[in-house]
Amino acid sequence: MKTKAFTLIELLVVIAIIALLMAILIPALRLAKQQAATSVCLSNTKNLALGWYMYMGDNDGRIMSCEDNAVEQNGTFVGWVGVPRDLNGNLLSISQTAPAVTNEDEIRGIEVGVLHPYVKNSDAYHCPADNMRKSIYDGTGVFVSYGIPRCLYGILSSSNTLYNLQIKRFDEITLPATRYVLVESAETRNWNSSHHFVMGAPEYTGIINEWGWWGPMAVNHGDSSVLGFCDGHSEVRKWRDRFTIERVDKLIREGVTQYGIEYCPAGQTLDIGYMASGWPYRYKGPR
Repeated sequence: MKTKAFTLIELLVVIAIIALLMAILIPALRLAKQQAATSVCLSNTKNLALGWYMYMGDNDGRIMSCEDNAVEQNGTFVGWVGVPRDLNGNLLSISQTAPAVTNEDEIRGIEVGVLHPYVKNSDAYHCPADNMRKSIYDGTGVFVSYGIPRCLYGILSSSNTLYNLQIKRFDEITLPATRYVLVESAETRNWNSSHHFVMGAPEYTGIINEWGWWGPMAVNHGDSSVLGFCDGHSEVRKWRDRFTIERVDKLIREGVTQYGIEYCPAGQTLDIGYMASGWPYRYKGPR
C-alpha cells in the first residue's frame, strides 16, 4: 500500500505560508510587548509621582530632594532614593576598580529613600523597556529608570550659588499639572548622577530664553518616552525631532562620562521647547 507524500512544490508552499505568517505575527507581537511595557511604565511613573506628591503633603509643603545622598544641614535625609548598599549596609561607590553594583545593591538604596514608604514596591522604579542599558564602569544593568529634575531641590547647601535658583517647596511650582517630576533616564554611569535629570536651563546658563539638552533622556517606547508630573499623573510623549532621538543613541553608543549642553539645530526645537515648558523652575534672571 502506497502512502501519499508531499511533493517538493507543496513543501515550498507550506514553508512560504509559515514564513508569511511569521512576518505578519512577529511585528504584531513586538508591538504588543512594547505597548505592555509602556502601560507598566505609565503605572510606575504615576505611582512614583503620587508618592512624591504625598510626601509633600506630609511635610508641610517641603519636597524631597532629587539627589541620592541628600542630607540637610540638620542631618535629615531627604533623598528620593539612597546610595546603593551591600548586604552589610555599606555605601557603594562607582569607579573602574570598585566592585560591580548589582540590582540588589540598588534596591537596598531605593528602600532607604524617602519616596519608598509611599510606593512600597521597588519594581516601580524600573521600566521593563529599559533592559539594554549597561553601566560603562562595571557592565551591569542600571536598575532605576527615572530621574527627577535637578531644579527640584538638587542643591542642599545654602552657600551654593544655585541654592536659591531651585524649588524647595511645592507651592513654588506654577501649574503643577504641566511640570514634570519624573523623566526616563538614559544614563550609563550606573547610579552615579542617574537619579536627577538636568537640562541646559537658564538658571545654569544665565540666558533666559535659550535652552539646551544636557543629561540623556531615554527613548524607551518606540519614538516616545513616559513622563510623570507634579500633580501625580503621567503621560506618553511622542518626540517630533530627529535630533532628540539621535542624540540619545549617540550618547549611549559613545559611552560618555561627562555630559555638556547641546543646543538644537534650526528646525529641530519642538522637543526642547516642550521640555523647557515643563521644567518646574521658572528662571527670571539673576538674583
